[in-house]
Amino acid sequence: MKIDFTEKAKRFKAIDKLIASGKKYTWEKIIDKLNTEYKIRTSKTSFFRDIKELKDKYRAPIKTDPVTNGYYYTDPAYTIPPFYTDTDAANAAELLKTLMEVIPDNPLYNEAQEVFNSLSPQKMHYTFNGIRLIENTTSDRVIFLGAPNKEINPEVFRTIDRAMKQNLEITFNYKSYNAKESKGRIVRPYQLIYDNGNWNLHGYDTIKRALRRYTLSKMSNLKITKTTFKLTPDYDFRKLIIGNFGCLCEDKVFEYKIHLHGYAAAYAKDRIWSEDQEIKPDRKNPGPKKDGIILSFESNQFLAISRWVWQWADEAIPYEPVELVKDWKERRERVMRVNF
Repeated sequence: MKIDFTEKAKRFKAIDKLIASGKKYTWEKIIDKLNTEYKIRTSKTSFFRDIKELKDKYRAPIKTDPVTNGYYYTDPAYTIPPFYTDTDAANAAELLKTLMEVIPDNPLYNEAQEVFNSLSPQKMHYTFNGIRLIENTTSDRVIFLGAPNKEINPEVFRTIDRAMKQNLEITFNYKSYNAKESKGRIVRPYQLIYDNGNWNLHGYDTIKRALRRYTLSKMSNLKITKTTFKLTPDYDFRKLIIGNFGCLCEDKVFEYKIHLHGYAAAYAKDRIWSEDQEIKPDRKNPGPKKDGIILSFESNQFLAISRWVWQWADEAIPYEPVELVKDWKERRERVMRVNF
């Protein structure tokens, strides 16, 4: 069901902005500003019809000042609800809300939930030409699964967010996975990254003088300093990564050739692991079911790829680079020595 009220939506939003400004414009002034500032032409009759509709259908608390005859909101916090051209857009917002539930229990999730709830079809009680813009949502028929991140103190998000907005360095204690005790860090926070069920901070470590990635759940005693830093407006961590194996990356770039067969081969064919990837039949070693392939690509994500190859066990064997072949063989030998 499509309901085209794009022009009306633009007009309503412009009227809302002018009234919400608190300047108490008269109807003549509002119509003039709609024309000069928003390039929206409307008549006196249409304007008063819009005001009535905003009051009746959107419960806009509009009043006129008895002295100036200017319009104002009796509730300064009021704003008109969002508009859609059809219910598909509303349902899309509902699905995005469902997707956000994969990464719960942090301020980003909570604030996004508030926005998506306001966009939810169930929240919309608009009527156009006698038709209510409410449809049965299908969001409960589409689900998103994933390993949730470990609970993180909301203040950690708040502090990092404030620091990033002001480009201020932060200090914190950090205990890495292999460390016995935590160490102090001074970091320029560049970006927050959610990867594989885990929240990470990407930034420049001023002590190590290098870019580093830190898991938020392992931070403690987080504080904002008064030291500022500069970050280019278009800076993006994703530009540092060659490949699609998560947020782990290194400086060195390798050319990879990996044999896959069975389920691993079928799975790999449906994914884009790198922009330059090539998939060819492995005619020399086709595998037990003759479905072997060679996945070739360039990447700087050695550690992530090493783990990815190993997870497929006997269905994945690295051919190149020699560093990955050596790593794979060493892992295999360590497994063979395990004695339960």
